[in-house]
Amino acid sequence: MFFKRKDAKTQRRKKKISLFSILFATLRLCVFALIFSPLHADEQELANRVHTHLFIHDPATAIVEAKRFLKEYPDSKELQFALIRALCEKGEDSEAISVWKKETGSYDRKILELLGWGVLRKSDFSLQQFVRISSLIGIALTKDAKAIPILLSNLRSSSALFRTLAIRLSATYRDEPLRDELLRLLKQEKVWYVRLEVIKAVGQMGIFQAKEQLKEIIGHRKTLAEEKSAALIALASMYEAVEDSELKALVKSDRAGLRQLACEVVSFLDLRDKVHFILPLLKDASPDVRISALTTLGLAKTNLIACLEDTNPPVAITAGWLAILQDDKRGEEVLKRSILGDNPEHRRMASAALAKTGNHGAKLAWKMLKASEDPYVRVNLAIGLIGVRDHVDKACSALHVALRDTTTKWMWEHENHFLFRSLAPSKVVHIDQIPNYPTVVDQMARLELLSLLSVMRYPQSLEAVKEFLKNSAWGVSGSAAVTLIQEGDEFAFDAVKELLEDKEEKIRIQAALILAMVGNEPKAVEVLQAAYEKADREMKIHILEALGHIGDAKSIPFLMDVLNEPFQVLRVVAASALIQCLYH
Repeated sequence: MFFKRKDAKTQRRKKKISLFSILFATLRLCVFALIFSPLHADEQELANRVHTHLFIHDPATAIVEAKRFLKEYPDSKELQFALIRALCEKGEDSEAISVWKKETGSYDRKILELLGWGVLRKSDFSLQQFVRISSLIGIALTKDAKAIPILLSNLRSSSALFRTLAIRLSATYRDEPLRDELLRLLKQEKVWYVRLEVIKAVGQMGIFQAKEQLKEIIGHRKTLAEEKSAALIALASMYEAVEDSELKALVKSDRAGLRQLACEVVSFLDLRDKVHFILPLLKDASPDVRISALTTLGLAKTNLIACLEDTNPPVAITAGWLAILQDDKRGEEVLKRSILGDNPEHRRMASAALAKTGNHGAKLAWKMLKASEDPYVRVNLAIGLIGVRDHVDKACSALHVALRDTTTKWMWEHENHFLFRSLAPSKVVHIDQIPNYPTVVDQMARLELLSLLSVMRYPQSLEAVKEFLKNSAWGVSGSAAVTLIQEGDEFAFDAVKELLEDKEEKIRIQAALILAMVGNEPKAVEVLQAAYEKADREMKIHILEALGHIGDAKSIPFLMDVLNEPFQVLRVVAASALIQCLYH
């Protein structure tokens, strides 16, 4: 036995020696080939030698060789490309741009792509947090396969901020490595707000392997309400069908979250023939389960009224909504009592519920709009009336009056009920991922109301839009501004387009930003490029993002000029915009 072991060790040692011998011989041949190669090799061969150094991740030597060979062939496009590539891989993006400007100056797609990615990759290792955030967003916006390793790296970051951002950005991709990493995070992530983003991303990407894990999250007694809600939505969206046995098991589960899931699945799949499984849950001990059961009955248009006298106000409000859908006057009394009551949260929820009854509750909604002084109740009811085209002028006027008040920040509230979304005073706090986040949320809510006024052709909608665009606290991203005309209404689009000719520069810029994010509007590109030089840094970032979204090839020379700027954040955003223009 001893000799056998000794022989095995000897053989392994011989194998190692033979491998080293082969490797050494190969390297020696390469050295001889380099030393004794023709002094006047053609430029293609010399360029290949530079690329060989890059293949073994030795950009420093590649740069030295490329510069030496360029002295022999100063006009060689191949060698110029090889030098630019080597500089980009070494992180010398500024020098690479200088070489491009001095040696070629051409707008060759391959070279421009190299330069753009060179800036983005270098910035991903920056010590400045804001530069790294901008770089990561820019990389993800390219929708290129090169972004996947960088996203993976940030998903494994020790920083919760970068993990959160990478999760949000990864949700727009469908690649297997990202899906596997999200599954790992779902099991191992400890930071609650990062876990929340993971749950949302898993649902958005439809990762079916996460089903059991999501069920555990829903059923766990210590799960936070936000996580439970996100997991319910994610899991319900993954069901394509459900067996009776599985539905019965969910209904009879000793975990309230799983009983709630049974209701969500029936609603999501519109399983009206399985509503009878849900009926026992109307008497469930959990108010959340009772609310879900009532909501399911309402969406399934079931002729059943229950829980009108429930001691839990949100449950009673949901029951009132269900009763109004069936033209039962008792439902009107329940909602009317809550709308005129003392509790502001219940007032808002009841008004949102009444707005969701459509034509069934339009008459009561008009009465309550005139009777209530709560601005949030009035907005919720006005949205409902506009939806059924009833008393449109008065409803639009109520929205316009509410928009004039800029002293309070707003948000959309649907924590207590996913179906009844209500305008509410903002409870949003600052987060690191988005600068001025409370302001962004407030402006998104206001933009949605402005969109309604534009779609309904309210006479003062253009003035309302101009007033909004004048807001000095503009901090909303271009993608959020699209909500102004997201309904696709031609009148709304033309109303904003008209503002490109406004005498106030700020209004012209804001209008151009919105139009840039909606479509290829040539005038928007011209306005944005003209305004760039005098704009502050934040506005310059918005302008570059918008130009990237349009993807007009005419923006490439402008973006290449920005790459020469000394400010790294602007260079990063310009690089991302450049790549988007090349890929369009």
